[in-house]
Amino acid sequence: MQRPRPSAIRSVPFVLTAIVATSSCGGDDETADAGTAVVSGATAPATAAPSDATGAPVTTTAMPVIDPARCEDEPAPADHPLDEMPVVLRPCDVPTELDVHVVHAGTGRPAENGDTLFVDYTGVTATTGDMFDTSYLRGVPLDFVLGRGSVILGWDVGLLGTRPGEVVKLDVPAAMAYGDAPPQGSDIAPGDALTFLVEVRAVVPPTTPDDAPLDLLVEPSEGATEVSTVDAVVGDGAEVTPRSTAIVHMLLVRGDNLKVLLDTWERGEPLQVPIVDNQSLPGIITGLEGARVGSTRVITIPPDEAFGPDGEAGLGLPAGTDLIVVARVLGVY
Repeated sequence: MQRPRPSAIRSVPFVLTAIVATSSCGGDDETADAGTAVVSGATAPATAAPSDATGAPVTTTAMPVIDPARCEDEPAPADHPLDEMPVVLRPCDVPTELDVHVVHAGTGRPAENGDTLFVDYTGVTATTGDMFDTSYLRGVPLDFVLGRGSVILGWDVGLLGTRPGEVVKLDVPAAMAYGDAPPQGSDIAPGDALTFLVEVRAVVPPTTPDDAPLDLLVEPSEGATEVSTVDAVVGDGAEVTPRSTAIVHMLLVRGDNLKVLLDTWERGEPLQVPIVDNQSLPGIITGLEGARVGSTRVITIPPDEAFGPDGEAGLGLPAGTDLIVVARVLGVY
């Protein structure tokens, strides 16, 4: 396969929107009107309901009512079930140093500096237990690069070594949160220590353009009538299931001549692909189901299951042309 000339991907922003209407990466650059993620100053669009470990949506109409008199220094896993909205209790003693408590252990590769983490979280003040921020009501995890200072120091330090699926409670002293300069307009007061319950959805290692599998041998396709898949690499991580969200790098390739039309490695931006009808291309939804984290899957898609019979001129895909997707699954939640 060959990389496209720059002119071949002039309409990439439109194309990405067409591929996955709710993708959101690069949290530091996003803008939306759904609320501000206080922990990093980023914003995140409310596009899809959060889900539990099975992929079933969690109701986000209201957060649990917490008795401010309740406190805990050592969280009990039974008090924080994975399939319910999180209950975050303030610590009984206001932290003067960072306390990290693993509530539910995760599996897979531990997070390292430079990895992109996708997390859901709720934050309360450590003194009063009042909630000041939560990603669950926005309906999409926050993503950030660990160790770059794009989040508070208590997160950069406390989330190092966490694994996908892990739930941790972070009791963060003011000096590792916002000190005497909290975000303007937030409910955090100067000098507040903070407590977070953080659910690590995915840990994605950094990639470079050279990581794109451009040397992979792929058979041309013309006249496909159904979606078909071949795993060039079989992963051993979590499985992509209906109603989950897959985090993938991908190549989009013309089926007839194997010309690469889109390379997300080159852009440096993996996609979040909801495995939900009408939120991603039908052929990509079908093709990604059953893949595991670590897999590289070749998905051959007939026009009707891709952009439609007219193709996608902005991408360089002619009418009636099969689409081949080479997808590497980086994470799933």
